Amino acid sequence: MSRLFGVLAALLLTLPGAAVQAQPAQQQLRVAVQDLPPSRGNPFGGRSLPSTFVWDAIFDPLVRIGATGTPEPALALSWELKEPTEWRFKLRPDVKFHNGEIFNADAVVATLTWLTTTAGRAAPVGTEMRDIVSATKVDDLTVDIKTATPNPLLPNQLAMVFIVEPKAWAASIENFAQAPVGTGPFALESFGAGGVSLVAAKDAWRKSSVQRVRVIGLPERPARLQALLSGQVEIAFSLAPDQIAQIKSAGHTVLSSPAPQVMSLAFITEGKDTPLKDPRVRLALNYAVNKQAIADILLAGLGKPAGQAATPAAFGYDPNLVPIPYNFGRAKALLAEAGYPQGFEMVAEVVVDSFPADNEIYQQAASDLAAVGVKTELRQIRFPEWLRKFLNGGWDGQAYGSSWNTAPHMDAARPFLIFSCLKKPTFFCDQNVVPLINGALQEFDPAKRRDILHQLNRETQKNPPALFLVEQVDVAGVSSRVDGFKYVNRSVYYEAAKFK
Repeated sequence: MSRLFGVLAALLLTLPGAAVQAQPAQQQLRVAVQDLPPSRGNPFGGRSLPSTFVWDAIFDPLVRIGATGTPEPALALSWELKEPTEWRFKLRPDVKFHNGEIFNADAVVATLTWLTTTAGRAAPVGTEMRDIVSATKVDDLTVDIKTATPNPLLPNQLAMVFIVEPKAWAASIENFAQAPVGTGPFALESFGAGGVSLVAAKDAWRKSSVQRVRVIGLPERPARLQALLSGQVEIAFSLAPDQIAQIKSAGHTVLSSPAPQVMSLAFITEGKDTPLKDPRVRLALNYAVNKQAIADILLAGLGKPAGQAATPAAFGYDPNLVPIPYNFGRAKALLAEAGYPQGFEMVAEVVVDSFPADNEIYQQAASDLAAVGVKTELRQIRFPEWLRKFLNGGWDGQAYGSSWNTAPHMDAARPFLIFSCLKKPTFFCDQNVVPLINGALQEFDPAKRRDILHQLNRETQKNPPALFLVEQVDVAGVSSRVDGFKYVNRSVYYEAAKFK
């Protein structure tokens, strides 16, 4: 079987549009990922994997979130709160876009102003930045940003916003998506059906010793592993714990760390006639799945059972909140109490081969649910289809695979913008927790914010909008020929990589 996947990986890497040109390895860092950005080079089409595998090379935000979960300088060197609804950002000097234009306050104002337009608000990133009212140039290297409400999280939230070159963006968003212009360490050379070719930007402020990067889309996890083992790529993302031994035995490096995301099946209760409308049913499904066994076996003990919005690295995580335990009897009793003693059928749409053991985790969850009478059909879809339904609605089933993702903010409040009445279109709504969510978004005192988030997590566990599964992990393989590569809180630092 491994030889078959090795052949598959080799074939995929030689398909038109995915081919790597024959040249010395030192000239090109080849990276295998599960998919390419659905919106190509439009960085406002989302701020999550797999898109950031490409966008982190091309663009920069004002702020990046470091390993400790705190904001760190990027295109902004510093920031201060002028008043509860206004922040001032000091920008990095001597930065150029890939087309030679100067980065300054005008670029920041143009980017943020577009996000306040009707089209900008409709974009995934614009939706999450809807609290921004205006951005004003103070001087070439100073910008004031006003928000509709007091916003202590604005520096963290701006880690979502990549700054685009204003003239290229204004000329045509469609053309920009095909030929994006940023300030990152690499400039786009070409988009292909199977990969993206990037070349080092000579004037980049984040200098790279690697001259070229090729990001290759390989949807199947075994193919990504075999591409690494066979020397077809130097980095393979989204691998699984059961592949670690093979990576190490081949002499390569394993990057394994807790991911800033909780894996779950989101319950769709709005606009559907479904048993999931009953909170007792949603609790029953959480009791029905043995999350500890999933974490121990399928994630090899690297992950943990999940029962709240955040993982330990995020602000607002409650270490004292115990996940809903596996309890077959309690699950059956709740189902009977809700009027479903024999269970029911439901469909869940999921994307697989994106995160460690995700397919196996969904399958095991479905098996556990079947044991209490809830027959779950897992329908596999590709990420572009998932994203379309996430943004516009139209789910075929009663549940879908969705993460409680605190990245890039690294704050527990972020997932509640999705798993609540605040998400449009809404798939789950509990009006009782909306005041808590708004409080968490507006409270400046860290201790008070932490208390609000802890309360919010407790209330959410009582009335769960999802089947919490596990705190996920990130597993990547890096060739023994590469040193220095960094992958922090789902941000990729290609420029740190060096060939030995």
